[in-house]
Amino acid sequence: MPLKRSRFFPRTDQLSVLTAVIGLGYAVSRFLHLPTRILAATLFGSPVSLRVDSHLILLLLLTALITTGTDVLMRSHPLLRQDPLDLRPLCHWIVPTLTVLCVGVLLNGFSGAPLWFAGLLAGATLLVLVLVAEYVVIDAGHPAFAQTQIGLTVMTYLVALVWFSWVAQLGARGALSATSTLLIGGLTSFRLLSLHRVAAEPAGWNSLAVGLILAEMMWVLGYWALPPLVTGVWLLAVLHLGVGLIRGGHKEDLNGRAVLEHVLVAVIALALTALLLVG
Repeated sequence: MPLKRSRFFPRTDQLSVLTAVIGLGYAVSRFLHLPTRILAATLFGSPVSLRVDSHLILLLLLTALITTGTDVLMRSHPLLRQDPLDLRPLCHWIVPTLTVLCVGVLLNGFSGAPLWFAGLLAGATLLVLVLVAEYVVIDAGHPAFAQTQIGLTVMTYLVALVWFSWVAQLGARGALSATSTLLIGGLTSFRLLSLHRVAAEPAGWNSLAVGLILAEMMWVLGYWALPPLVTGVWLLAVLHLGVGLIRGGHKEDLNGRAVLEHVLVAVIALALTALLLVG
């Protein structure tokens, strides 16, 4: 009986402990203050600097915690429990890690206690949903696999939008913003492709291509002084189009309906951009 239950839902003790530790880390980062250091370097011929403070250190620690905790949680699934050297759980790290970092970055920007606490609850809820969804989609025979696949895709797009908008808002040099976008876009593309059962090797090469396209777009859009949300929407639209076309080509079912869907997404992105610019 416990084996059957663990196949359809992760162990609640592991899930609750992992979420509680991440939440505690957010709380500590709000009250912990360490001396700030500036690290300077040169990237692709452009000088870049990194501000290392208590928030960044805590986010890095939370990254280590979420990757380790997610790995343990995913390997408790019956389909992944047999082989401790199985590398399949690695792709399940991506969205939880980006979610934890995304929530941490947003919480650092909240000054009022009520708003911060509401953001903490919303972030913890989103993290739990992501972890449960990642656990469920391990088994393609799960009764709720199709619905969970759609839900995880939507949450991945939401996290990607926040990341793209935040990178654009930083206004960093093109080399740094493009490199960040390459990393985020590439990892997100890889997770979306693997989520839809594209093999690891073609998913890796194709996600690298999508990441490079997004990085070049971020570099160019950085000179246009667009609102960060507009830049994020454009990058998200390209991410969706790229992943969708790759999936269609992989399955060899790129029909007129699929093309129409992606054209519609592009039109919606352009319409939303116009509304944001006018507003």
